[in-house]
Amino acid sequence: MNLKKIILSLFAISFLSTICVVYVNQAASFSKYAPKLLKFEGSGYGIHKPIWGNKMFTKEEALYIHKHYYWNKFLGPQFKSQEVAEVLIDHLINAGEGKENRNIMAFEKIIGVPENGVLTLSDVKVANSFEYPEDIVNPYVEYRLRYYRSRKDANVNKGWFKRAKSFYMQKSEREEEATIVEDYIVLPKEQISNTDNR
Repeated sequence: MNLKKIILSLFAISFLSTICVVYVNQAASFSKYAPKLLKFEGSGYGIHKPIWGNKMFTKEEALYIHKHYYWNKFLGPQFKSQEVAEVLIDHLINAGEGKENRNIMAFEKIIGVPENGVLTLSDVKVANSFEYPEDIVNPYVEYRLRYYRSRKDANVNKGWFKRAKSFYMQKSEREEEATIVEDYIVLPKEQISNTDNR
């Protein structure tokens, strides 16, 4: 291989690596969410034995289940916002999809798509179009709190509420749309004299 081909190959690899890093940094990541999940779930790692089998699960097995059967199933890597992916998928891990998929339907209602209870790539695309993630996250936290209050065992599971509240986001400082009031417009001198002569 000559020097020109080596340099060209290194440049191509460098360019592709940069693209990958930019793409990965713009997507929600299970590895960023995993420590929070493990903190909430405690010693059992959140694996419901009647569903997954009556055995002791290792942390690695639990993380595999959470990543592949929740995070990936519910399109976690497709979300741009880490916070939006986490608030939704954490609830699906903690409470399931709900009767008639109502936990997904609540999310769909918040983002303004048809409420069919099936999370799709087009739903995620709509969620990704929101300028401020807290416009999705905070209403979904409120939904989670209402959902937990409706459960008959809510009094003995106070941790549910703490868990849901941990996802609240502070409101971003938003630029107010500038409104131009006619009295504050300064016209050039020649335009002022032309309007006076009318």
